[in-house]
Amino acid sequence: MGFRIETAKVDLTRHAVHDESLEPGPGEAIAQVDLAAVTANNVTYAVHHGPPLFYGDFFPASGPEWLVVPLWGFGTIVASRADGVAEGARVYGYWPSASHLRLRPQPRGSGGFTDMAAHRQPMAAVYNGYVAAGAIAPTAADEPMAALFRPLFGTAFALDAALAGDADAATRADSFLFTSASSKTALGTAWCLKQRGTHRVIGLTSAANRAFVEQTGLYDAVCSYDEVETLAGDQPIILVDFAGDGATMLRLHRHLGGLVASHIVGDTHWQAPAAAELPGPNPALFFAPSIMAELAARMGPAGFQAALADRMARFIEDAASWLEVRVHHGPEGFASAFDPLVAGTANAGTASVWRPEA
Repeated sequence: MGFRIETAKVDLTRHAVHDESLEPGPGEAIAQVDLAAVTANNVTYAVHHGPPLFYGDFFPASGPEWLVVPLWGFGTIVASRADGVAEGARVYGYWPSASHLRLRPQPRGSGGFTDMAAHRQPMAAVYNGYVAAGAIAPTAADEPMAALFRPLFGTAFALDAALAGDADAATRADSFLFTSASSKTALGTAWCLKQRGTHRVIGLTSAANRAFVEQTGLYDAVCSYDEVETLAGDQPIILVDFAGDGATMLRLHRHLGGLVASHIVGDTHWQAPAAAELPGPNPALFFAPSIMAELAARMGPAGFQAALADRMARFIEDAASWLEVRVHHGPEGFASAFDPLVAGTANAGTASVWRPEA
């Protein structure tokens, strides 16, 4: 007997556990969710459950007022009636907040497959692919950090390429300013830009997280939100917003007269109101799957995956020195990992992975 956790769309801290028992039909397989990361990225998925991103449609819930929060991590095929997908195979991919998932796998080589379930096809294809676990994490001990950072670092890798590839903006600005600098996607992007060494990166964070952000050593300078007006407003700078706090964006757009470009990546401060009309350049929404598809087309799928894996491995080696990983178990463990992220009270120096088994 397995279970599925549903989360109320109007109150992301309210969860309901539904028992379910899944058996594969012809061409189907059942996977057991072994371990998945729970980060602010998953809160973003929950907030954007509807159009235009439809993250709530990947794993259907019992009714329109509920959603099943998507997670990235590792699972094991426990029953299969699908050609080319063997029981016991372990894969990395996109999972529901549940103990099991029904899949309709279409093998695609090297132990991977694509879930061809009809309801998943309208959404971005990058979320429907599953790859052999060993291609992502060489050992089981590597899986928690890989689960935490593969999707987030993938976004960071793509964002770094997009920011560096915007030659017009990058040549007119000598600095980047990141909001929500303690978020894992921001940290990964800062790490990538630090390897390039072409621009200063300034991190904007809460006073409570400032010491942690400084400790990572990834930013050239760190400021708290109450210091926004102390930033040099006339310097050419590119704003990258990971927070989604409209009031902060308005303050920054008003203060930064030298703002060259503005990008929206996430919304860790999802409860804050969106900004009204902003002075300066219009913020551009960054959608990682589109950039990843462009990179894969330019580098070749194998070349893209190899480059991503190499840089992520080096980043994780660095991150292990400043991040503590905590493991949560069972349905209650999902809430204990997810709810502090929703409330904005999670400790920036720790990260959560979830194992559905108690």
